[in-house]
Amino acid sequence: MSLPAVAKKDFQDTVRSKAMLLLVALFSGLVSVMAYAVRPAGDGDAFATELLLSVFVGPLLVSTLVPLVAVVIGYNAVSGERESGSLKLLLSLPHSRADVVFGKVLGRAAALSLAVFAGFLLPAVVLAVIPVSFNVGSFLGYTVFAAILGCVFVSIAVGCSAAASTQRRALIGGIGIYFLFVLFWSTLTGQLIGAFDGVIDALPATDVQIRTFLEVANPTTGVQVLTNAFLGEQLFAGETVNQQVSAAAMLVFWALAPPLVGLLKFDRDDL
Repeated sequence: MSLPAVAKKDFQDTVRSKAMLLLVALFSGLVSVMAYAVRPAGDGDAFATELLLSVFVGPLLVSTLVPLVAVVIGYNAVSGERESGSLKLLLSLPHSRADVVFGKVLGRAAALSLAVFAGFLLPAVVLAVIPVSFNVGSFLGYTVFAAILGCVFVSIAVGCSAAASTQRRALIGGIGIYFLFVLFWSTLTGQLIGAFDGVIDALPATDVQIRTFLEVANPTTGVQVLTNAFLGEQLFAGETVNQQVSAAAMLVFWALAPPLVGLLKFDRDDL
């Protein structure tokens, strides 16, 4: 029961933080204003929900704000307690270092998921009361995918925190990964493909297949692929099913690999 105990405490501490309350208020307010501003003039489920989420809320808010908040709440998970000295006290209890790392991943991911659901609550009320046709299923499903994106970036941030000896290094690593995935991924992968064009031609895969894989290797793009398929009622079906499976597999990879790598480094460190 050691890992659940760490997760429970971390969840409670994160939920009570002022930063989390500020996130919920900011996110909820922005989505609500956007939902009201782009409300359709007439009937139409597609415009009221699917178009709002996939065109406005997703690219402008979810893909940029949720990963950033995940990095902020995750970067000091281990490194912060390491610098303050409280990590030694935590490890003096019957907790292994794996319990600490994965307990903090679970606790902070659960806290961020709760914040995302709370942040989407007010916009749902706004859409329900204004005169539009509101698709509750699409809205709720999209909220789940937004929470998944947050959980993946929490895992990445906690992995950086476990591997880093100071909060400063953990923050630099987390912010660097945020910039890589959110801002520079398309540019860097495009240059990579161009630089190794001759090597790619010799591989048993087409240029299109490699480009598609590199796109969905980015967790933000992977979630966008899955949400667009979900909103289009083609989740794990249709022409993009292979792309969706690859995106889901990469999300699982990013949720597990960074904490495991961070734990390997953390296990070797002398506290």
